[in-house]
Amino acid sequence: MLYDVIVVGTGIAGLNAALHAKRTGLKVAVIAKSNPLRSNSAVASGGINAVLKTTAHDSCREHVADTLKGGADLGKLSSVSAMVTGAETVIQELRAIGVAFDLNDTGTLSQRPFGGSKAKRTCYIADKTGAAITQTLLNQCRKEGVEIIPNHQMLTIATYKGKLSGITLLRRRDSTVIAFACKSLVLAGGGYAGMYRGHSTNSQESSGDILAIALRANMRLVNMEFVQFHPTTLPNSGTLISEAARGEGAYIVDELGERFTQELQTRDKLSRDIVRHQMGGHSVYLDFRHLGEALIDTKLPSARKHALNGAGIDILTELLPITPSAHYTMGGIWCQEDGSTDMPNVFACGECAYTGVHGANRLGGNSLLEAAYFGKVAGRSAAKAAKKGIFHPIDYAHVANEMRYVDTILEGENRFNINTMRRNLGNILYGNVGVFREHDSLVKALEYIHYLMKRSSGLCCVNKERSNNVELMSIIELRNSLTVAEAMTMAALAREESRGSHYRNDFPDQRDKEYRVNTLIKRLSGSFLRIQFEGDRTSQWRYWISQFFHVH
Repeated sequence: MLYDVIVVGTGIAGLNAALHAKRTGLKVAVIAKSNPLRSNSAVASGGINAVLKTTAHDSCREHVADTLKGGADLGKLSSVSAMVTGAETVIQELRAIGVAFDLNDTGTLSQRPFGGSKAKRTCYIADKTGAAITQTLLNQCRKEGVEIIPNHQMLTIATYKGKLSGITLLRRRDSTVIAFACKSLVLAGGGYAGMYRGHSTNSQESSGDILAIALRANMRLVNMEFVQFHPTTLPNSGTLISEAARGEGAYIVDELGERFTQELQTRDKLSRDIVRHQMGGHSVYLDFRHLGEALIDTKLPSARKHALNGAGIDILTELLPITPSAHYTMGGIWCQEDGSTDMPNVFACGECAYTGVHGANRLGGNSLLEAAYFGKVAGRSAAKAAKKGIFHPIDYAHVANEMRYVDTILEGENRFNINTMRRNLGNILYGNVGVFREHDSLVKALEYIHYLMKRSSGLCCVNKERSNNVELMSIIELRNSLTVAEAMTMAALAREESRGSHYRNDFPDQRDKEYRVNTLIKRLSGSFLRIQFEGDRTSQWRYWISQFFHVH
């Protein structure tokens, strides 16, 4: 198949990119790994930030300041400013295609407070904002002629003489490797917090596939050490209880019913307060009881449903146990403000991209805004590039090589349990590359990641059927996760300071003189990684660790 623009990912960023590329008159397709509605965007519940003409006691200047402060001074001012000043237009465009934001009695958009913000600037649809926006964008894409292709897992970026020619994909219905040609490509495949299996709000599909593919294509990754832990999730399942709950006035308390923290501080600080309290022998809960049934059923219906279904708790009368879980990843594929990456005609947006707006820690309500705003930017940039570009040949020797890779997994003899390996990876990351980190814990994690890399070659399908083989996809996902986990852990080792979501017990201070710069990660010859800070201050001994342990 030939397309002018291919978009990989069906979250808000990918769908908005596809929609705006299609509106230029091009042939556009969107690739979904599974069901198009299984993105992180679809489960984002709290809201989308915007300073509107009707927003009281607020300004774009304040929104920019809050975002930069929340990002621990590592955000990119020009990107933040562009996103913030474009936010009202984003809201207008979403309303124009049918997104029904909640309204006040006066008919203006309702806005609630979110952590780290000085004003009520978060627009919402009860506590199901992401799902409502995603569904509306998906319907609009279909209406305007974007081709939606579900159940295809991206494997590689195909090139011809160093130029983009298309992508290879695993077609799930028959486990066949196919290739689609395109003039430009938008990567919008989400983040990597799903690696923290058993300790994440994400599904296992958020395995970092797109970042692993980008790394293998010699594209740079940025700031992979910054992983945000959402402070209010259900223990054991990672089910998210939206920040909307605290925005509407729910308290965080311990078993004595005492509040011990400030509920609307940034997520990194709140998660650390909760974990410290738990380490002190306390249990931690969300308390909704004072809010009343009318408010809860109007503005927090999903929280009540999740609590009842996931924990058997009625939040009208009972305290809801919570704990932090890996939720959002600030690191991603290096890109410029127009979405362009290291590879010509390849663009990135959404959680898999590093746009520079979140810095070292994301403010709640900014992710949906970033996705919508930079999705539009990347889609338009990709369309512009496609109009100037040409189709390059697909090298089918490369496709055949990918098919051999898939056949090896399908037909080989399995030696290990993939579910155990995924759980173990999640546990080692949560315990050692989690809310708190230090040198010894990070080295322990890196050693275990390399141990799993060595054994992942012995993972093959027990079920040899080619039709809808979920096991095959899971093995590919795990191998990608291990590549991304290595990059994340090495970056965390190299950054010897505490900043935003990255907290080092052995380096508890923010060291602006040395580390107020981005971490750049690039694949060298073979499978070795180079960790480098902006300004060419390479951490050579971290590179040595990568060589010493790596047995991939």
